[in-house]
Parts: sequence; C-alpha cells; structure tokens
Amino acid sequence: MKIFINAKTVELCSNILAALEDTADSATLCFTDEQAANTDYSDYDAIIVSAPLRSEFGLEYVANLSKKCTAPIIVLARADIAGDVQSRLKFTGAFVLAKPFQKSVLQQTIKTAVVAKENINRLLSEKSELSKQLDDVRVIDRAKFCLIQYLNLTEEQAHRHIQKLAMDTRRTQREIAEDILRTYAI
Repeated sequence: MKIFINAKTVELCSNILAALEDTADSATLCFTDEQAANTDYSDYDAIIVSAPLRSEFGLEYVANLSKKCTAPIIVLARADIAGDVQSRLKFTGAFVLAKPFQKSVLQQTIKTAVVAKENINRLLSEKSELSKQLDDVRVIDRAKFCLIQYLNLTEEQAHRHIQKLAMDTRRTQREIAEDILRTYAI
C-alpha cells in the first residue's frame, strides 16, 4: 500500500510512518507546503494528514484534497478537538482519528478507509452505468413514440422495429433511436 503522510515536522512524519511499518509498502513523507502543493495524489492508496499543518490547521487542505483525489484521507487531530474536526470535515468523507493513537487503531482505520473508498467508487460506477441505461431507455421511448405517432405503429411494433434495425445494422438501440429522432427532428 502506497501512503502519503503530511505533517508539520519530519519527526511527526517519521512517527506516523513507524506506526505503519506493517501496512505501508511505500510512503512519501511531506513536511513542506511546497511539496504538498506539487504532489500528484493519484498514485496513493491512502493519505494521512496530521493536523495542525505548517501554515494552516489543515481543514481547508483536506477539503481541497478530497475534491481532487480518490484516495481515502485520514486526519489525525488532538483528542480534545477530534469531534469538532470530524463535524467540519464530514462532507469530505475523511476519517478523523484522535491523537495519541494506538498503532493497531491507525492500521485498522487505514484498512477500513480503503475498503470504504473502494465500495464508494464501485457504487459510483454502478450509478453511472444505471444513469446511462436510464438515459438510453428515455431516448428509445421517445423514438418509439415518434414511430407510433408518424408511422401508426403499436408500441410493440415500434419496439420490434428499433430492435430489428439495431440487429441488422449492428448498432445499439440507442443509436437507432437517435437516428429516428433526427429523422423526425425532435
């Protein structure tokens, strides 16, 4: 697992990395704002941010990070403010872990975050596919309506006509439906 660790100092980054010795295959330690700004986060399996950071507390950084990367984000915050940090970051999907933490809790949080992110990505993919299918059905139904209106076909005949044209021309039913809609200028 490739992990990006962003903390205020080299020592903090090293301590977090030491807690991940069994979990991380490789890790990038970040302790400068310039490095954080110039990092491509797309290669990382998880991102750990230890708040506060150097020039800011880190909430805005995490919010921006959640918009531009797909890796799960784990924020480490002092125990007395962890609840407040979680409520402020809930829209980002970031996990908040109170400091000090046990090594096993950090490792389990990372594993849970990775699984949760994979499930979310799978669900988003399924949602996208279902939206496309629903859009296809809408276009095909509009084309069937045109065939019913202009050619006086029944719904079954219109449906069969679109299916047959799709099979005969080796195109999708949606492509045929779009041709029909263009023909009747709707």
